[in-house]
This record gives sequence, C-alpha cells and structure tokens, in this order.
Amino acid sequence: MDKAAIADLWLLLASVAGAIMPVAMYTDKSQGRAVVRVVCGTLIAVFLAPLIEKRYMTDTDLDVQAAVSFLVGCFGLNLTVLGQKILADYGEIVAKRLLGRLTKGVGK
Repeated sequence: MDKAAIADLWLLLASVAGAIMPVAMYTDKSQGRAVVRVVCGTLIAVFLAPLIEKRYMTDTDLDVQAAVSFLVGCFGLNLTVLGQKILADYGEIVAKRLLGRLTKGVGK
C-alpha cells in the first residue's frame, strides 16, 4: 500500500469512529437506526471533511485532517438535521422574498 492509500484509509477510519460516537451515547435500542446513523455520519464526513480541509486548512498534517474527519463524523448528522429544520421553518419565506426581488421588474 502506498502512503496516499494509507492516509485515505486513516481518514475513513476517523470518519467512522466519529460517526459511532453519538450512536454509542444514544439510548435508543434500535440496531437498524444505529446502523443508519453511523452510515449517514460517515458519508457526511467522507464528503464534507475534505472540502473543509482543502478550503480552510491547506497544508495541514494528517493528524489534523483525521481530527476534522472525526468531528464532522460526530456532529455532521446533527448539523444536517438542524439545517433541515431551519430550511423547513424559514425556507419558504426566504424563497418568496428572493423570487419577489427577482421578479420585481418583470412585466412592466
């Protein structure tokens, strides 16, 4: 295995470990729900952590990248749920305002 493959495997392991943490503290006994939470948390970390690292943390050490992957795996699903609730509550209002501004001059 080359260094890049080992680094990718290490970051994936950090993502999975981060996604397992909230499930370990979760009191629900549903194993199916726990598996879905781990998979979703891992997927969020796998796709979001590299974006954060490339955008805001260029030239960082592998340990720092693993810590970011772990934290995104741990808290990413909760932040996604929070974002969805905010969009559900305020998304329609914001969309109407935006469409109103865009179509203000149309039809005159």
